[in-house]
Amino acid sequence: MTTFWSVYICVLTIGTLIGLTWLLISTRKGERKSETVETMGHSFDGIEEYDNPLPQWWFMLFVGTLVFGVGYLILYPGLGNWKGLLPGYEDGWTGVNEWQKEMDKADARFGPIFAKYAAMPVEQVAQDPQALKMGGRLFASNCSVCHGSDAKGAFGFPNLADNTWRWGGDADTIKTTIMGGRIAAMPAWGPVLGDEGVKNVAAYVRHDLAGLPLPQGT
Repeated sequence: MTTFWSVYICVLTIGTLIGLTWLLISTRKGERKSETVETMGHSFDGIEEYDNPLPQWWFMLFVGTLVFGVGYLILYPGLGNWKGLLPGYEDGWTGVNEWQKEMDKADARFGPIFAKYAAMPVEQVAQDPQALKMGGRLFASNCSVCHGSDAKGAFGFPNLADNTWRWGGDADTIKTTIMGGRIAAMPAWGPVLGDEGVKNVAAYVRHDLAGLPLPQGT
């Protein structure tokens, strides 16, 4: 953002806050000094509006909103090129920086686990209970939409719960199918799941699903 537009936004935003503060204070009325009830001088269907001051809680609600706005503009980028002072963000808070921070946390937590499985062959991954649980969750989130939660497929989507394989049922072929998809309705899942996710799903399909009984009528 250029300096001109940054200054323009700052002046407009700060000026608005100052103007609202002045308007709130200048129009505030104190408590009535007499018992005489005054009206605003107009009525509708016999109903008159009393000239009463704004309730204290309502006034404080306006004040709290203004204070919140000032605090927000200090912590978050809302004044032109101002990046904000929110702790934990060297370059200021943005949606991208928030996403990157969450990704860094996830990488620190799950990175070593995924790295371990990425270096293992599928046959070895298939013997790991934790990897099979992870593969099952990935299958339920991504693959079950087409193949069904029981992996028995549907019209146009192969049954993964039997021992009949259209493209081959060995570990490498299953991995290839997941990574690159097939010339059919199945898209490539490699970019979505990653190498370790593909291995976990392949191990889950081969070990936990392929041994299920054949569907009736197959």
